[in-house]
Amino acid sequence: MFRLKPALFAAALLASPQVASAYESLPRQLASLSPQDFADTVVVDDDPLKPVVMLSTQPGYTRGRSIEGAYAQDVHLRAVVDRNTGSVKWQVWHDLVNVRGHKNVVAVHYQQAGSMAAADPLAVDRWLDECPPTDGIGSCNQFTRVAFELPEDVVRDVAASYRAGSREPWRLHFKDVSGRDVTGGIAPAEAAGLVQALDSWRNSKTRRMN
Repeated sequence: MFRLKPALFAAALLASPQVASAYESLPRQLASLSPQDFADTVVVDDDPLKPVVMLSTQPGYTRGRSIEGAYAQDVHLRAVVDRNTGSVKWQVWHDLVNVRGHKNVVAVHYQQAGSMAAADPLAVDRWLDECPPTDGIGSCNQFTRVAFELPEDVVRDVAASYRAGSREPWRLHFKDVSGRDVTGGIAPAEAAGLVQALDSWRNSKTRRMN
């Protein structure tokens, strides 16, 4: 897991104008990556003893970044393929980090065909980490890991929106029960890379079977 040190997190959190506008554009390094860059680093877990095959973009971009309302780490996408039926579940994973209490995310809002849609979280896990010594100054980083599913047509629409060099993210809004919402986003190149990797994996499986 990639973690933000407390001092660095506090500095990011206190820089409120930067945090508030962080997802108006993607980090330059992330925006410079192409779908092929992500496809080349997708990890495939194809253990024949497991009921699903999982493809993950997790290694594609491992740096955290400030988003509106939190600091995001370990942001990645997964395609989970049922080994028997071939059906795919498309998942988005975020670790949301802050020092002002865990996030209690009850829904994730996003755009689908020009309208707002909502997804219920698959999982919301919480833990403390990077705590200062008992007699030290500062607060623990409070982690909230959120996972949710997207319809395949939405993932493919996000992938199709990729434009080389664009820093425009596909936006997500995490609804917190207490109103401490978080706005983040996904790089279209990451979605496009996962789609490309899945299609390539399927083609290779078909060739092996023929």
